Amino acid sequence: MKKVLLAVGGGAYSNILQRNFSKERDFFTLCDQEVMHFRYMSEIIEIDKPDILIVHDHYLPSEKTEGEERQEEWLNFIQALRAEYDDSIRIVFLCERPKDDTFLSYLVSINVLDIFNERAIDIQQMMDQLKDKPRYSLAAKFIQQITPRLLNYSVDDEDIRETEDEQADSEDTIDEQLHKIDKEEKKGKKEEKKKERPQKVIVKKVIEKKIEKKVVHKTKNVIKRDYNIQITNQVEKIVGVPIQSVTILIGSPFSRSGSTFVSHLLARELARLGVSVSYIESPYSSAYSFDRFIGHKRNPDYRSKFYQFTKEIDPKMPSIYDWEVDDVNMIVRHPTNEPIYGMKEIPFEVYVKILLASQSTVTILDVGTDWNQDIYRDLYDIATHTLFILEPDISNIQFLEDPDNIATENFMQMLQDDKTHIIGNRFDKKLLDNPMIDALYAEKMISYIPCFTPNEIFESHYKGTFFNDFPKNQKIIREALNPIIECILPKEFLKKRGRNGKLFNGLFNKSIKIEERQEDLK
Repeated sequence: MKKVLLAVGGGAYSNILQRNFSKERDFFTLCDQEVMHFRYMSEIIEIDKPDILIVHDHYLPSEKTEGEERQEEWLNFIQALRAEYDDSIRIVFLCERPKDDTFLSYLVSINVLDIFNERAIDIQQMMDQLKDKPRYSLAAKFIQQITPRLLNYSVDDEDIRETEDEQADSEDTIDEQLHKIDKEEKKGKKEEKKKERPQKVIVKKVIEKKIEKKVVHKTKNVIKRDYNIQITNQVEKIVGVPIQSVTILIGSPFSRSGSTFVSHLLARELARLGVSVSYIESPYSSAYSFDRFIGHKRNPDYRSKFYQFTKEIDPKMPSIYDWEVDDVNMIVRHPTNEPIYGMKEIPFEVYVKILLASQSTVTILDVGTDWNQDIYRDLYDIATHTLFILEPDISNIQFLEDPDNIATENFMQMLQDDKTHIIGNRFDKKLLDNPMIDALYAEKMISYIPCFTPNEIFESHYKGTFFNDFPKNQKIIREALNPIIECILPKEFLKKRGRNGKLFNGLFNKSIKIEERQEDLK
């Protein structure tokens, strides 16, 4: 049975392929995840080790523009894939190009023999072709005379002279040329010359800057223990400013402290700024957000990515795995269609696959009170920022600060990290002057969320809308979230957005210095 990885950018094209491969389960099995952007291709291939990779020339998103730049990206990628995996991965190239397109000749020259170049593809023909071994005869129709100058590839003078000599013999048919070459090879006249001939497609060396720590090498964050996973350093360009990908863990040592409330506020505020954002609710706890945003009416057939990645899916059952509420991508458990998952069902590796599949620049993980779970201790290591939500509750504060309390030991350790901050929820400005609050949390509390009336909050729940969208409270919420957003997003981006917010200094009658720690890349 062959393992198939789809890299066609999702959408209707992907759904059609999924349905047809599901009908051929005796021959193929689909990987749990899809490649939704070119930047994730190498990492997901390394994780899933597919036998067949199906890509689409146009529909798979990429930072590269169309034309020669995109063609060069494909050729360099495929050549690098060949160098690492040889021919163990069969590449199926879907596109909409004429048969005599020279780019297709380059693909065949690097052993891409399954090319479907028409808008209307015979799916059954594709399935039958992939059940068989790769055959050169099926790709021979795309062979053209390849001119290295077409895509501005670097070749030496001898290679150019050889190509020009081949073009000069244009009156001969391809078969006649091949016959001549074969004849000369038998005589031994060109044996040495062919050995020295450089390859037409030159692969540029891709240098990955990696942070080295403990066991695993990775691009952006450090994953401890024995997991062999890489997380790509995603960059989104908005208004001409590059924004690095950000993973934020939000939770609390105590239940009902408002971690989900704050997570929703931050996610929506980022979306209002034009930043792509995903909100992921903990799959190990009771579902909340699906009902909070009236999911049973908006998306009754919804099931989360956790379900998609872990359950046997009945193709006859209508299932939707994508859900967006007011520009926020929601990955939340359906309270009826899905169980409360266990750590064995969704281990760290599966959770990270879902993170890799997300295309959002900012990903918010709502941890709730699950901080002591091993999986969240691992996710903490790869997070960019961590936000703890605290209420002004003296009993909880005393419990938290007790040096002999083992239950909050992990929390206190994480609080020492530079990437960890506290947000006060249901706070009043007068509380910030309290000597106990000032002494314990002045250096770590980045902001606070004021109290709102129960009627206002209930109304937003009743309408299934984000609380940010109530005009009355927009300014208050924006000011409360400003220092967090200043810590997350580049200043250049915020300036171009025309925001007038400044760092939320003076909370405790002293300035709070916010620095984003950056490790040297080696």
